Amino acid sequence: MRLYALSAGIEASTERFSGIVHSVFVRACNIRLETGALLTLVSSEKPNLPNGLRIETPAHFAFPDFVRVGEPVACRGGTVRFARSALSIDLRTAVSWNIDLNGLRIDLHRQNQATAWTAAWNTLRHHQRGNTMFAMSAALAEGAWGTVSALLETTAALQSEAAGAASAPLIGLGPGLTPAGDDFLVGYLAGLWSTAGTDTARLRFLASMGRGLSAAASQTNVISHAYIQSAVRGSASESIARVAQQLDRADDIGSVRAATQAALQIGHSSGTNGVAGLLFGCAVWTQPAVLASRCVGGA
Repeated sequence: MRLYALSAGIEASTERFSGIVHSVFVRACNIRLETGALLTLVSSEKPNLPNGLRIETPAHFAFPDFVRVGEPVACRGGTVRFARSALSIDLRTAVSWNIDLNGLRIDLHRQNQATAWTAAWNTLRHHQRGNTMFAMSAALAEGAWGTVSALLETTAALQSEAAGAASAPLIGLGPGLTPAGDDFLVGYLAGLWSTAGTDTARLRFLASMGRGLSAAASQTNVISHAYIQSAVRGSASESIARVAQQLDRADDIGSVRAATQAALQIGHSSGTNGVAGLLFGCAVWTQPAVLASRCVGGA
């Protein structure tokens, strides 16, 4: 079966490469490249990823029907082929995909963006059935608030080393394919990039904190590690990045809610934790007092 790539994330390899199938799911397949990088193939109904190739797949297509874990993979001449499968994927049709988070200018001192942020927060709160003491999944809600509180305080003060130390306990925290703590950090970094703009102090903070997180991320699993590395470089999944885009535009509250709701549907709790992280990150440099009151008061 020959399939065609619809899009390629900014970090996805589309040239000559070799690798091994790392993991296989119904709608996704992860390939560990010989460089150590992770390349993710996703079916057409899934959102784009920075390290992903989105494939035009027929109805009822499932990756486990065609590929197996440990199977060698190679890309030659713009076509991906699996050693023990009739499946091949033409990458020459792929359109480059990227949402430049650092190109956004989210500033919650602006009333329209603050209103949009509140709409997203309330969508998260309703998704969590009103429980916003921590606005995340139960995996993070129990015992992690002190850690995140320290992360918020050190980020607001632009203390990169202290922020890196504060974030370390979140890495690998919680169950799941991508642990809850990792999902939160990915969203949090996306929020910071979306509000950093051209502020040199914030950009220095992100660079310094990112170096620490890149090293610490080796303590989690391969898939989460790849997502954290992308987030350190200012890239995030399409579902999270679309919420950030809507907060930046702040011209249609309905679109803000729709983008947030779509992001919340990702995985069992990944969307919840990612959106929470994004909203925290968007507020920490501009409205930390409002953020604290929302989290503690549940408003």
